Amino acid sequence: MVNLSLKQNRILVESILKQWPSELDGHLSYCVGLSGGIDSVVLLHLLNEASKRQQFELSAIHVNHGISIHADEWMDFCIRLCQQWNIPLQVARLHVVKKAGVGLENSARKLRYTEYQQTNSAVMVLAHHQDDQIETVFSQLMRGSDVHNIAAMRIVSKKNTQFYWRPLLSYTKAQLIDYAMEYKLSHIEDESNHDNNYLRNFLRNSIIPQLLAYDSNLPQKIAQSLVSIQASVNLNDEIAEYDLLSTMKNGQIEIAKIISLSSSRQKFLLCYFIRQHNLPLPSSKQLQEFIRQATVAEQDRHPQLKLNENYILTRRKGSILLVMQMVSKQVE
Repeated sequence: MVNLSLKQNRILVESILKQWPSELDGHLSYCVGLSGGIDSVVLLHLLNEASKRQQFELSAIHVNHGISIHADEWMDFCIRLCQQWNIPLQVARLHVVKKAGVGLENSARKLRYTEYQQTNSAVMVLAHHQDDQIETVFSQLMRGSDVHNIAAMRIVSKKNTQFYWRPLLSYTKAQLIDYAMEYKLSHIEDESNHDNNYLRNFLRNSIIPQLLAYDSNLPQKIAQSLVSIQASVNLNDEIAEYDLLSTMKNGQIEIAKIISLSSSRQKFLLCYFIRQHNLPLPSSKQLQEFIRQATVAEQDRHPQLKLNENYILTRRKGSILLVMQMVSKQVE
């Protein structure tokens, strides 16, 4: 955890500038995901100050999910704030529909990230902080997620051609509140944050405070563990990339070449292949069963694994390939 007292908050901009990721060098277009909550308001203020010292174009995007009865009020707040600070703002209105097997929160998140991809900004800047990181670890563990999801929240990540930067991951929620108080930053309050029917809220409001009371060094210890987990994930990805290149021909994975791999490497290979197409991963059990069927079934059998509404993994003529269900067309 980065230790910043109330009096030291004014050097937070310098801290952000010093820790500017090398991956973002040369990129001059930055867009903040602005909900209007205290975290994103602090982030926008920080980058607005930083833009006066380091040349880059700063903008923001507010996604109106239309879920809360206060959604339009939050949108109006963000519009006024960006006008006050002279920051270009893009507003996206969404209609979030809860799908079977997908919670409302996850549906909103997927649509929100789709809007981020439409901003044309080289770098999306998100206001996740250290407390969010802890919540993510516990929520993913409770869902039985794989190591990629547990370690997914990184300071810098990339999807397609767009970078995602989370410069506040080293800072606690309390530090952001101190910063907002010092600069007298107004913000909105999302009433859903107090609804413990959402797993994240239950963890934030009930479980994590008890753990912190037991061990105040918990955030630092989790951060240390995440470094090790992320290193393991990186190594697994390197091995999976090598295996994929060694077994792929014309965009298809040759089954004869993956049979010699261990079951773990087979799973990592297919997970890597799926992620390269920005598709959701199936459960470990589903993936293992698909691999079993694909490697032992008769040649006239075509086992399938549904990834989402449009795409499946299937086996055809000794190869595993990705198919678009609606048009039965292989993805190149």
